[in-house]
Amino acid sequence: MNHATTGQVSRTQRLVASERELRDAIARDLPGEDLASLVVMGGHFMLFEDATSGRLVPGVIEEQADATMRRRIAGRVGVFPGYTWQLSAGLLRDYAAEGVDSRLLLLVNDWQYVPSAGRPASELRAEFFAGFTALPASYEEILRDAGLSASDVLPSRKHPLAFPETWLKYRFQKSADRLVKQGRLEKRYLDSGSGDSEVAFLDADGNYRTLISCGITGCAGEITEMVAEVYRAGYRAILIFAPGECLMPVQTGVDIALSLYDLPGMRVVIADPGGSGEMSAEEIYGKLVTVTTFRS
Repeated sequence: MNHATTGQVSRTQRLVASERELRDAIARDLPGEDLASLVVMGGHFMLFEDATSGRLVPGVIEEQADATMRRRIAGRVGVFPGYTWQLSAGLLRDYAAEGVDSRLLLLVNDWQYVPSAGRPASELRAEFFAGFTALPASYEEILRDAGLSASDVLPSRKHPLAFPETWLKYRFQKSADRLVKQGRLEKRYLDSGSGDSEVAFLDADGNYRTLISCGITGCAGEITEMVAEVYRAGYRAILIFAPGECLMPVQTGVDIALSLYDLPGMRVVIADPGGSGEMSAEEIYGKLVTVTTFRS
């Protein structure tokens, strides 16, 4: 296990090789007797375009009947959405039984695979979220089996069931403008001569961490905003199930949120069980899963 402290934020990291080890690591770092409240982010999915209807649909294998769409989702994210939703629901049930005020958080990637040709992406996104009045059927079934319901899902200020990534990106861009003026973030112009700029955070080790480049907010920026939103909602502990390919920007986003904003007493645990096409627990844990814990 590795341990590091940067400013007021401490960080530990370990690798686990089974679901049992993952659950044990979570129980050590987020013991129910020490928590008043907890948010568990799981079931994260991307939106894909359905070729028949031209609409955006959840990238969850269990929700798709079309073989081509199932193969596309399987190759991209595997069983990650459904698997982490099931993990999250079971954990939420157990924490609730210990008297912890617990909620689920559903983060939706509403930009990466939204087509750029045809109808405007903003129109496709608006159409999806307007119609997203219930969780995917497979998610609802998992909640019922755990004795939970959609009322256990934390609403965002944008949508009653989801935290859209595009909304978090836009919110962070607005926050960044204010933070640059306050001198807490730095705006630097690139050497290309085009006038392009980036907004970066200078950490305690003297390293620049880019959050916005050429007007585009990266994943770290949106996670920074998500953590702030959860804190604003009154929760002081978060468990995040993130895809493996997103682990580093998610870690950066959490670290920056705890360093940049005034979020005392916050505890965040991040784990990356799959998300790159793994189709079984054997595949997921055969690659090992990283568990990172931040405390402010």
